Amino acid sequence: MHRNTALLAFVASALVAFGIGPAAAQKQTLKMAYWAGPSHHMVQTQEAWAKTVLEASDGNLVIEVDKAPLAKPDGQYDIVKNGVRDLGWHVPGYTAGRFDLFQATELPFLCPSSTVCSTVLWKWYNKHGLVAKEFADATLVTAFTTGPFSIHLAKPARTLDELRALKIRVAGASVPVAKALNWSVAVLPATDAYETLQRGVVDGTVFPWEAVNSFRLNELVKFHLEIPGGLLSSAFMIVGNTKAIDKLSPANKAALMKASGEAGSALFGKYWDAADEKGRADAKQRNHTIETIAPAELDKWRPLLQATTDEWLKKANAKGVDGQKLLDDLRQMIKAASN
Repeated sequence: MHRNTALLAFVASALVAFGIGPAAAQKQTLKMAYWAGPSHHMVQTQEAWAKTVLEASDGNLVIEVDKAPLAKPDGQYDIVKNGVRDLGWHVPGYTAGRFDLFQATELPFLCPSSTVCSTVLWKWYNKHGLVAKEFADATLVTAFTTGPFSIHLAKPARTLDELRALKIRVAGASVPVAKALNWSVAVLPATDAYETLQRGVVDGTVFPWEAVNSFRLNELVKFHLEIPGGLLSSAFMIVGNTKAIDKLSPANKAALMKASGEAGSALFGKYWDAADEKGRADAKQRNHTIETIAPAELDKWRPLLQATTDEWLKKANAKGVDGQKLLDDLRQMIKAASN
């Protein structure tokens, strides 16, 4: 009897040593796509999130983030959906019409900070069962937003007329805003902002403060026009290939979701706001001009920007939900989280 027990123990330890046993089976890796470049704060932010996943899994689930992009920003969702990568950071504004409900937090004057709106976005989206309406071919892992967008320019402009005389780089969620304000625009991804500003193709861009630092734009823009509540914000998601996530051991899958969801939203929101503060501080250190739009001028913008809200309500209603009811609840949740 003792001999059989000793033999079984020896075989079990040998299997583990050769990577066959149950302990070894819990060691798993998820490969994550990345597209924003080495200077972007998301390098450190994603590493911080990956660390929380590793800790939640007791060191058994590793997230390996790519060092170089495998696809352009608008292709990130598809490389995850198609299994080229297990995880990815996607900007739904780059795939218009695909995640209209998710993009509700992108409406003007809505989001005071990433910390507030990131967790609210996750809770609101799940509270109303919207995941099932927009995620048929991938898994939503966590959600977050940027901080409020400002206007960053190579030359001063404070009014609509002055801005309309310039060419502004926009993309994703900022496109409908620019259209409503009747700007002259160049629709280009964030990764093209530096080159087009440097070459004089555009005179400015709309971004949250972190981007002027992450994409080194403070080297080129000197004037910044802030809008209370933000001209808009951008909604982001971490998505997972459903098959890859389902292949995780129960313990590792639980660890991934424990570090994601609302906890992930809170982490990304905290890091994004810190990056915003860093970007703004860098502009001040460079003696840039930072101004807040005049209240009387902003009053001219509000009726024009109502068109973006009306368009979102139209899209939401077309998806079979009560858009106004959803938006009212979102605003109430943001207000409550801001107090």
